[in-house]
Amino acid sequence: MIPEVKSCTVTQCFYNRDNECYAHAILVGSDTPACETFAQAEAQNPPRGEGTVGACHITQCEYNYKMSCHACSDISVIWQNNQALCATYEPR
Repeated sequence: MIPEVKSCTVTQCFYNRDNECYAHAILVGSDTPACETFAQAEAQNPPRGEGTVGACHITQCEYNYKMSCHACSDISVIWQNNQALCATYEPR
């Protein structure tokens, strides 16, 4: 089961509309649990759809299994330290 991005407070992202993510699938990864799909935009008008987690490169996350997110709950993305972060991240 692919978890949905249930909330996203990163209002400056192109894929955000009304605190919901409309990216087809986000990528979480790099050195931090950052949302690598984040795209800075002044005007947002993404096509409607459900945001999901397509891949997760944060292998030290409790919910990561074979580079896929297996969180039982929906995913939240927040703006912190000048980047979009997966707030569901839980270290092992």
